[in-house]
Amino acid sequence: MAKKIIIRESLTEQIKSILIDRIVAGDLSPGDRLKELQIAGEFGTSQAPVREAIRSLQALGYVEHKPHIGALVKSFNKKEIEEAYQIREALEGHCLILAEFEIEQLAQILSRHLKDMRRAVNNQDVKSFTQADNLFHQAIVESSQNVNMLTIWKSLRMQLQVFATIVEVSMPLEELYKLHPPIVASLEKRQREISARFLAKHYQEIGKYWAESRSL
Repeated sequence: MAKKIIIRESLTEQIKSILIDRIVAGDLSPGDRLKELQIAGEFGTSQAPVREAIRSLQALGYVEHKPHIGALVKSFNKKEIEEAYQIREALEGHCLILAEFEIEQLAQILSRHLKDMRRAVNNQDVKSFTQADNLFHQAIVESSQNVNMLTIWKSLRMQLQVFATIVEVSMPLEELYKLHPPIVASLEKRQREISARFLAKHYQEIGKYWAESRSL
């Protein structure tokens, strides 16, 4: 693997960001070990910023440290995942109704992500679909222009990635995609409350697949 070129603005923050992206994307799975020497070699740096990045990830809840083993990507239990899912649903619904963005602007942003999701469905590209889906929901929270709510939402990304991975096994991408257009269509009609109801329905339907997958 070619070495990544990193500007020296903040090695720790950049390495942390890259590792989070890999965890969220599933390139690093729960239980995977984070080896300081190996990561430092990949980025062409010393172990010190890598060590600090891993400590920061541990503080954020992405990584856990086990004696005699080292730093591992954290595994979440069923309750932790379900609680994260409930918090995300509440945050997004709140933001959708109280968004500071012009409603037309938000609808346009969501429409762009919706097109990417449609393209991913056509190509049966689960990874691209997940990325577009995450950006769709993140845009809703960003529209609130509330930094703290966005920080909380982002802190749940790993739990929700585990959730999405399990749901996508049992829920066809086409069915998952169909839950999103009504949210955008309502916004285009300036119907925030109705859009929020479709968002709630989106989460209810996905929750059914989660419950079914956990009972198998």
